[in-house]
Amino acid sequence: MCGRFTLRNKGQVQDLTGEVIEESYNIAPSSPILTITDAPKWRKWSYSPPWAKEPMNLINARSETVREKPSFRESKPCLVLADGWYEWKRNGEVKQPYFFHMDHQMFYIAGIYNETGCALLTKEANEKLSPIHNRMPIILKHNEARDYLNGKDRFGSSLSMRVKFYPVDRMVNSPRVNNEKNIEECKI
Repeated sequence: MCGRFTLRNKGQVQDLTGEVIEESYNIAPSSPILTITDAPKWRKWSYSPPWAKEPMNLINARSETVREKPSFRESKPCLVLADGWYEWKRNGEVKQPYFFHMDHQMFYIAGIYNETGCALLTKEANEKLSPIHNRMPIILKHNEARDYLNGKDRFGSSLSMRVKFYPVDRMVNSPRVNNEKNIEECKI
C-alpha cells in the first residue's frame, strides 16, 4: 500500500509538465495530485467506480487484479509524479514510518483514473523492501511510463531495486505536518 508520498522538485516538475507546484512532504489521500496522461492534469487522489452509489475512496489498486475487478473496468492509465513515499512497519502496537526514495530523484508511479479521481497501482514488494511492507507502488522509468500510457503493462520495472529507505519521525502520521523534517532520518 502507498498511503502518502512526496513531490518536492518544483523546477523539474515545471520543466516536465509546465505546472507550478508547491513542495510537498506529505501528500495524503483526497488531495489533488498531479497526473499525466496525454497532458498534465490535477486529479483527486481517491477513486470510485462510476456505478458506486456511495464514494469508495480507493487510493490504491493491486496491479495483479486491476484488469479483473469490476471497480476498475472503466479506468484508464495515468502517471503520478513523486520523489518518495512512506510505508509503516508494525512492531507490536507501534507503527514506525519509513521514507522510500531513489536518491531523492523524481520518478513516475503507475496509476489509474476516471472522472471521480485516481488511484496508485501497487505490486508485491521486492525482497529488499518487504521487511517493511508487503506492497509497494509501481515505479516506472521514462520509456516504461510512455509504454504504460499506451496500454502496455509495465509492472516489473527494475527501478524498484534502486529504492532506498530509512525510518522517519512519527510526525508524518499527521497529514497536516508537511515540511522537510518529515523526510529526515531518525533513530528507532
